[in-house]
Amino acid sequence: MTPLPVVPAHRLAERAEEQRWLVADLWSEQAVGIIGGEPKCCKSFLALDLAVAVAAGRPCLRRFAVPNPGRVLLYAAEDALHIVRRRLDGICAAAAVELADLDVQVITDVALSVQIDGDEVTVARRAAGRRCRSNRAARSPRWAASSAA
Repeated sequence: MTPLPVVPAHRLAERAEEQRWLVADLWSEQAVGIIGGEPKCCKSFLALDLAVAVAAGRPCLRRFAVPNPGRVLLYAAEDALHIVRRRLDGICAAAAVELADLDVQVITDVALSVQIDGDEVTVARRAAGRRCRSNRAARSPRWAASSAA
């Protein structure tokens, strides 16, 4: 177990650092958050659009810039994989990119745990574990850049 990091209060920054964005004005660079809403209000589509935008370096929703594109680890936990593929193909067509050209890695096992430590992502199923380096991780729709409340 890693100890909780602490610093004396007098060492805290006196003002906020410059905001860094994964998706400009939409999602901060190191954020983990929730995409929430009523059933069937396109939460999963937003999560998939975020994944394509970050991997392609294209604007999310054709509006919000992605200043630092990178590899995406996607956990599409609530949808069948063939549906995820069909949706990704449609989003890629709208963004004028080819899915095969993007570094979007999709976790295909829903009975697992995901732990993120900086850029190191550990994906484990029961006692076995696998490490995957990634700039970004997204789980659709219940975690990180693609979660539903």
